[in-house]
Amino acid sequence: MSFETGDRTAFLARLRGRLATDIPANPAHPMVPPFTGVPLVRSTRLDADDVVGSFVRNATAVRAVVHEIDGDTVPIDLVDAVIERYAVRRAVVTPEAEVDAVAARLADRGVDVNGVSVAASAEAEIGVTSAVAAIATTGTLVQDSTVAGGRSASLLPPAHICVLPASRIVASSADVLRRLGDGRDLPSNIVLITGPSRSGDIEQIMTLGVHGPLAVEIALLRGA
Repeated sequence: MSFETGDRTAFLARLRGRLATDIPANPAHPMVPPFTGVPLVRSTRLDADDVVGSFVRNATAVRAVVHEIDGDTVPIDLVDAVIERYAVRRAVVTPEAEVDAVAARLADRGVDVNGVSVAASAEAEIGVTSAVAAIATTGTLVQDSTVAGGRSASLLPPAHICVLPASRIVASSADVLRRLGDGRDLPSNIVLITGPSRSGDIEQIMTLGVHGPLAVEIALLRGA
């Protein structure tokens, strides 16, 4: 039994006819011309005269913990505090030069330090990474899976520690996206990390640590 009413054939014929022609002009609401590139982003959360400070404020606002370090290396007392805070027995570290000193200190303290793999990341208390960039307007870390050797170090352990040179902080996401089209081979994955993992799927109650780390700490090297 059919419940259709009207002339279906005529209705579809009108649609085909419309699709076969150009979109009629609407003087009251003219079409916006297509973008020729990545649009510029302007945000009230960005102080153009203090991009690094903007990153610190916005990262803190999304519950990341930012440690501002004047030099270009992570102090050993900060590494020791992280070990105590998260009861670290196992750690996974990315093959990035910025994390070498942290990895060495972890090993000196008897922590089992491993390279990036899904199995090692799933068993570790912390993942230690760097970042190829950071976005000031949102307090976001940007990771290239090719550089980091995979995604699991920043996603599977309950705590993520990122060693971030301040020189890699850019104003907006557009500054990151433009670099992807400069002729280099695209990475298999770009991970954007804005504070600890969070979800409001259940009764719209915000819960941390559902799809990733419960804690994100950033060692911000102002001298690097």
